[in-house]
Amino acid sequence: MKLYATYLSSAEKTTEHATAHALLALAVQEQYQMPLPEIQTGAHGKPFFPAYPELHFNLSHCQGLAVCGLDSHPLGIDAEPIRALRPGVLRRAFSPEERALVETAAYPDEAFFRLWTKKESLVKALGIGISYPLHTVCFPDLRPESGCGIAPWHFFQYVLQDHWILSCCGQEPDRFPDTILFRTI
Repeated sequence: MKLYATYLSSAEKTTEHATAHALLALAVQEQYQMPLPEIQTGAHGKPFFPAYPELHFNLSHCQGLAVCGLDSHPLGIDAEPIRALRPGVLRRAFSPEERALVETAAYPDEAFFRLWTKKESLVKALGIGISYPLHTVCFPDLRPESGCGIAPWHFFQYVLQDHWILSCCGQEPDRFPDTILFRTI
């Protein structure tokens, strides 16, 4: 798995979206020496390359950050800035055990987004969107590599500039990179 990221001076959604796609084009060029292939989306919105079913990618963008992941196996990524947690989402989307983890954490806002981005990366890897009953997915602790017991998925997390949480979900635990490739777009 290769992870590419770029920081943005604008937090405008259209700029973030366009930058994530530009980052994907750059990543495909660097990794596969070809231009960005045509992108289509599945029934629940997961993007894919119809001409290259063996290449998998996922995008995320949020408040000044754009990220893309590339792999030869399905993957999901999600990034969020650490900010005030959302109590309604905590009640609806987290298991009782996860709510306790967040509520007793030294930094509850960060704990919330550590768990939330893992859940999001899973549903993005599955390609089913947030229609999945997220409260049934339970992460037992806040370690970057802890999983939820849903085979064959493994997880890893990165904290970028003490501001963003980036979670990755993939099928091979030894494929998570040690470094993220930062590029200027």
